[in-house]
Amino acid sequence: MSDKDMLYQERFKRYTVALECGKPDKVPVVFPLGEWVVKYTNTTLQEVYYNVDKSTEIIAGAIRDLDFDVMFGSLNLWWPPMFDAIKCKLYKFPGIYFGENSGFQYIEEEYMKPEDYDEFIADPTQWLATKYLPRICEEFGEPGSYRATVALIKSAAAFAMHNDKSAKASEKWAKEYGIVPYGTGMTKAPFDTLGDALRGTKGILVDLRRRPEKVLAACEAIVPHNIAYAMITAAGDTSLPCFAPLHKGAYPFLSLEYWQKYYWPSWKAVIEGLWALGKRTFFFAEGDWTPYLEKIAELPEKSIVFCIDLTDARKAKEIFGGRFCLYGGVPTTLLTYGTPEEVKDCVKRAIDELAGDGGFVLAPGGVVMGDAKRENILAMIEAAREYGVY
Repeated sequence: MSDKDMLYQERFKRYTVALECGKPDKVPVVFPLGEWVVKYTNTTLQEVYYNVDKSTEIIAGAIRDLDFDVMFGSLNLWWPPMFDAIKCKLYKFPGIYFGENSGFQYIEEEYMKPEDYDEFIADPTQWLATKYLPRICEEFGEPGSYRATVALIKSAAAFAMHNDKSAKASEKWAKEYGIVPYGTGMTKAPFDTLGDALRGTKGILVDLRRRPEKVLAACEAIVPHNIAYAMITAAGDTSLPCFAPLHKGAYPFLSLEYWQKYYWPSWKAVIEGLWALGKRTFFFAEGDWTPYLEKIAELPEKSIVFCIDLTDARKAKEIFGGRFCLYGGVPTTLLTYGTPEEVKDCVKRAIDELAGDGGFVLAPGGVVMGDAKRENILAMIEAAREYGVY
């Protein structure tokens, strides 16, 4: 076994012990990969989005000689050629629709109409294939046509190419740098699936008043799909948690009453369904989830990793300590507007308050934005190593 292999195993053990609410030798520390890295290079976001090899090269330069355990995030969430091949309406990428250094944009619309509910609830997969895809992709306007078939082949090939390059990059990080990925696979809360991609924010909020029973039935219908999607995208892996970005569950987007009735039951069912398969959920709780902590504590022990962004950290520790691994401790705003000294003080405070009995991973509490300062990221990693030894 090479030195890098041994380093990987050491870091993997450190991370997974913490995920199990145990006390490793050190507090695991996360490197937050994101668009902020690009501003310290001589390239543009446009090139990073379209050139996967260039993106991998930039990441290698950013992490070289840094001492951290886990890497979270990416330089480009999506590879534009996959979407270009089918003329997808969902996203706009830098350099074509706006500046070469602007982040991508999601175009939210009501791609699912109120009259679609019954058909969707009866068979979500059939509705997505025959109604949703033609609405969001111009090339699929005539399902089964020569044009649609060619576009499907092109987009599938692009998807396979991107997945292959991503897999090889992950292998590179592990073998050459001893870096552990934060998780495998992706899923969502059914309410977010419905409210983000199908009905849109306005649509689902109107539905809560005009057709609430349809919202409940649709969320219930999405549950098995989101469980399956998580395991498929994780390639069956159960050693690492499944990423779950949560968009409409943070307080006060929904009142406690509405959250408990419309958001929580189906999301809880997804988490419990995954846990029954041995898959832990990375509960990426951006925003404030403090009012919901007691309900979240009903989940099976160790079934989630709870990310602390604006949630009351001390209360989360009080309720979840020893039950779920806690992740976070460093506000993303501090990494943009703070100083290295302030970041180090924050890291020490977070470790003192949250890491005492294990079950804690030191990381930013959310996605680190493009205006974050490199010196603050480095200060976070250095302080974690200085103060995070058990």
